[in-house]
Amino acid sequence: MTHKKMIYGGAAVFLLGLIIWAIVTVPETPSPDAPSGPRIMSYENNTIHEERDGRTVWTLTAKRVNVDIDTNDTTMQGIEGTFYSADGRTLALQADEGHMDSATRNIVLTGSIEATTSDGASLRAQELKWTSAEGVLTAEGDAEITRDDIRATGDRIASTDEFERFTITGNARVEKGGAK
Repeated sequence: MTHKKMIYGGAAVFLLGLIIWAIVTVPETPSPDAPSGPRIMSYENNTIHEERDGRTVWTLTAKRVNVDIDTNDTTMQGIEGTFYSADGRTLALQADEGHMDSATRNIVLTGSIEATTSDGASLRAQELKWTSAEGVLTAEGDAEITRDDIRATGDRIASTDEFERFTITGNARVEKGGAK
């Protein structure tokens, strides 16, 4: 009888060990609430814009627009846009890439920025920033504006009226008769 008790006891220990092993080695189910990265919506040839007091402030059309679903931050590639002045003047531009912060509505455009105003001025820079709260456009990185017979260059050129009037900071240089 002791031999049968030992066999039953060994079988019980083996069965208990098998149950514990099965419980311990069960893989965890992935949580559906934990995304593995940002959730992005992509659009082709889409236009975004800003309006204030019933007036369009700017429009940007991009070949590709990506919007982060969680933050609403927007990235763009292949951009053509227009900034509209209260006096009716416009600044039409092209940029390689851009980003808009959804909370501040600030925009940073990068790449080879080429812009022209409706009254004939031209602007080139490596980066163009729109600071929404202040209504300031800032050209940075080898910034150059040419208007009439004036050519102005500097590290940073800023304006609140689509470069009708502007300030230059850092390596500022203004040449009369320098228009090309």
